[in-house]
Amino acid sequence: MNQGACAQKVLETEQIDGLLAAAGCEGVNQILEAFWRSTNALLGALKTHLDSQNWAEAARAAHALKGSSANVGAAQLSAAAREFETQCRTSDVDGAQKALADTGAAYERTKTAFHEHLTAFRQANNC
Repeated sequence: MNQGACAQKVLETEQIDGLLAAAGCEGVNQILEAFWRSTNALLGALKTHLDSQNWAEAARAAHALKGSSANVGAAQLSAAAREFETQCRTSDVDGAQKALADTGAAYERTKTAFHEHLTAFRQANNC
């Protein structure tokens, strides 16, 4: 991942708190369940398309992951997906492989950060 993406915070907590205020705990749980399902599918597609060097489809899947991550406040994952998309648009196999590994690592950090943030929110708000 590029240096800017490494320094990027994992979550945009203000955005998540806005979702919590608008949708409540249950609404955010439903949003995140859909996000995790689609992200798992997109990560699989990224690998499949990279393995076959289908650059257009890999870039399209990365673009979708970048957008969905940004929508839920997963800033670092969005940045990692953007880097993967960039590497695919230039057909850089080595760069795309590194960016895919970085995207997977960002996904794991995102899951942990969401769990911690939502647990703290639930405890503070009894939900």
